[in-house]
Amino acid sequence: MRIASNALSDQLEKGLSNTYLIFGAEPLLIEESADMIRRTARQQGIDEVLRFTAGVDLDWQQILDTGQSLSLFSTRRLLEIRLPTGKPGDAGAKALIEFIEKADPSDHLSIILGRVDKAVQSSKWFKTVESSGTSVEARAVTAQQLPAWISDRLRANGVKATRGAIDRLAYYSEGNLLFAAQEINKLPLLLGERELDESGLEVLVADQARFSVFALVDEALAGKAMTALRMLYGLQREGNEAILINWAIAREVRALYAMSKEMAAGADQRNVFQQFRVWRSRERYISAALKRLSSDALGQLLSQLAFTDRVIKGRTQTAGGAWAEVERAVLLLCGITMLQRNTVLNN
Repeated sequence: MRIASNALSDQLEKGLSNTYLIFGAEPLLIEESADMIRRTARQQGIDEVLRFTAGVDLDWQQILDTGQSLSLFSTRRLLEIRLPTGKPGDAGAKALIEFIEKADPSDHLSIILGRVDKAVQSSKWFKTVESSGTSVEARAVTAQQLPAWISDRLRANGVKATRGAIDRLAYYSEGNLLFAAQEINKLPLLLGERELDESGLEVLVADQARFSVFALVDEALAGKAMTALRMLYGLQREGNEAILINWAIAREVRALYAMSKEMAAGADQRNVFQQFRVWRSRERYISAALKRLSSDALGQLLSQLAFTDRVIKGRTQTAGGAWAEVERAVLLLCGITMLQRNTVLNN
């Protein structure tokens, strides 16, 4: 039986399966599912948990021997096997199939993978494990699903929040569910009984680098080159990584490029903003950028950001290095070419 990770809690309330296979695109949900199974096992009297990782301390013969031997200290056990590559190899595949066929009913097995392709999911060992118990798929949370996910998470942590705060937190954490979870976990202590609104969120996260990066992006969208550059230099001095800033700008520019194309084809701006989930307090930044930058200019900026990414990753060398390329991208987003850079800096 295959279920989504958000259905695991209900499934565990009905009883612990003998076999679990955890995989998917979202690392946070994979780890939380593994924790939930481990916690439930202990609650149900399984006090011996044996944990192995392929490539570190995993001997497949030891797994088979463990499955065929009785524990001296516990009548029930949970074996947790991590496969970082998602592939056990020939020996591992045979061992898993044999373990399942011969395992004592008092033993429980949890296999933890990451993202796996169709070839792995079609393999004999995968199908054998899946058919013998429960497979848990940690599906990626899309941008459209993220606000609802955050809302549920806030509610589970006892935090009341306005729609604006939820949307803003979703914008800040898109592409990084772990970041969203970490921030939400802090909120009960920081807020107390207060409701979280947009201004409150800004105050709570003002000193955090990730939020400062998005503030930099907003200033660049507004065309405030001097302010954006000061923020960029400050982030650089504080030891932040150029790749985070480049990612944040690239994410924004991709959306701007798509919006620009839609509007050039005759779409109404209000409808486009709704389609791309532009929350109200950011409309002025997005509007300013779309008025200032054409689709062609945004396409050129995307090329610059792709080049900057290669420089950051060491695939291309430039005289100024990665931070000079990030600066170039910030200025281009402000609508300023490098030929105009010195004029801006001298004003």
